[in-house]
Amino acid sequence: MRRCPPPQPEVFSPLPKPAFTRDPRVLARWERRLSLLADERGYLLQATLTFVNTRPFYDPTARAALKAFLVRFLPVFAVKFEADLQPAGFFFFHAHLLVPITMEIYPFLLAVKNLGAKSRRLTYRGKRLPAPFTLFRRAKAKDLPDLTGLETLVDFRASTIATLRNSPDLSRYLAKRTYLGGLSPVLTHNLN
Repeated sequence: MRRCPPPQPEVFSPLPKPAFTRDPRVLARWERRLSLLADERGYLLQATLTFVNTRPFYDPTARAALKAFLVRFLPVFAVKFEADLQPAGFFFFHAHLLVPITMEIYPFLLAVKNLGAKSRRLTYRGKRLPAPFTLFRRAKAKDLPDLTGLETLVDFRASTIATLRNSPDLSRYLAKRTYLGGLSPVLTHNLN
């Protein structure tokens, strides 16, 4: 009778959790981007877009199409792609879309909200940040952009819109390394 081979080590080993970078160049780039996007009070807006299609993570053509779509509606932005490993063992594919508080941004954010994104009021160091849409004092958008081209990529009902505070903590958070399909984790427009 043949002996059974000894048990093999695990064939699948989970990927490590995202790590905060110690590279000062990456942190400096995020500090510069955030300072360009923040207003005089240090506030900027974030739309966390939850992806249903992961093509922008590994396909340069899909990434370029997403950027071209956003450029049509947003004069300036930064997008940080992230794929966070969840405790249940699956990846949460999403992107942080960072934009300034300007009237040109308002119609886009309102269209995202109308498609189901939730408005969140966050806290930073114990202080509640303003609700995102209260920053646009009595703004009215007559013509909302048509975002149906994004619906094949983004689950708007699982997405959120929030106000952030420009800080070293935010730069450090956005500079963390996450899992991606070989493309740059950041898209920028007019932030040179």
